[in-house]
Amino acid sequence: MLDNPLAVAQRESAGASTFGKYNFQFHWALCEIIKKHEQQKEYAILIEHHENVVIADALEADKAKFEFYQVKNQAAKFTADSLIKRKKGTVKALKSSVLGKLLSSCIHNQYEERITTIGLVSSSGFSLALDKGLKLDVIKMGDIAEEDLATMTQSIHKELGIDILPGHLQFIVPEIQLRNQEDYVLSNFARLVDKLFPGALCNAVAIYRAVIDEMGRIGRLEYDYKDWARLIEKKSLTSTSLHQVITQHSRHPCVDDIKNDFDDLANDLCWKSKRKRSFKRELSLLALRRAGFMSALDIDITNSFRASHDKINEDDFSNDNAYVDALEQQAIREGLLRKVKDQNALLMEVIYCLLKVE
Repeated sequence: MLDNPLAVAQRESAGASTFGKYNFQFHWALCEIIKKHEQQKEYAILIEHHENVVIADALEADKAKFEFYQVKNQAAKFTADSLIKRKKGTVKALKSSVLGKLLSSCIHNQYEERITTIGLVSSSGFSLALDKGLKLDVIKMGDIAEEDLATMTQSIHKELGIDILPGHLQFIVPEIQLRNQEDYVLSNFARLVDKLFPGALCNAVAIYRAVIDEMGRIGRLEYDYKDWARLIEKKSLTSTSLHQVITQHSRHPCVDDIKNDFDDLANDLCWKSKRKRSFKRELSLLALRRAGFMSALDIDITNSFRASHDKINEDDFSNDNAYVDALEQQAIREGLLRKVKDQNALLMEVIYCLLKVE
């Protein structure tokens, strides 16, 4: 098993136990992963793990890079002074500033070099002096006027010992707003399905509820995970799991051909109706999922089974039963059972590859 690159004691876990207060942050996070899903990128999103929102750009521990976001829901706009203001604590020590708290999650640790974006998201926006008087929804270090940049740099140096603010630090004004966050995410899910499967019918409400419930679950978990695989399984929402939810609540004509072809094949194989119905349902979900989003794992599996199929000549067999059995045995000889969960899944891949016309 690969070690978890984020296996560092977290700054705090109070955010997880008071997750119900942060409805806005995971609606914003959903919008971010919908954008990535539209681009057919792999990702894993973590809620209340080191920061409010952390997004990994890969599912493999050795490849993943990270975006760290603190998401704020407040009435007043952030100014340079309010970003670096430090209140008095219960003892003599000062509390962290908003900006200092964000940066302390990202610097001087084992994953610092793997962070590509450090973002502060504010529902009310920012009142920072910008070069050329621009009005921006994503404010980068090079956009901030010298006076405000110097003020923040000096204060953060005193608080954290940082000489220069990270170049990948951003201040983000979200498109989603408090008053319409549920409807906004619902409409984005509907548009996502239409982009993935043009002409598809989907239940956007069912997709939204399933995903929001899952984000609530992972947000409440307070445990650390030394193993990356367990972190992904227990504490993240991935591109794969989101796509499974989408396909479960969507229908599309692209699946009809493979379903009809399977009916013919199942009749030739003399399958009983119970087995045929169950297999057909799973095959339909597999076909729809791969029609809209081919993960790296999907690509590897389909390429492996296609290469295995090419070694068997259909003309050598007198009936479909013998041909399918030969394809299945060849896949086993190729070691493809290691790529799927069990024998039934292997047969599913054999038949999918047989019926899928490229």
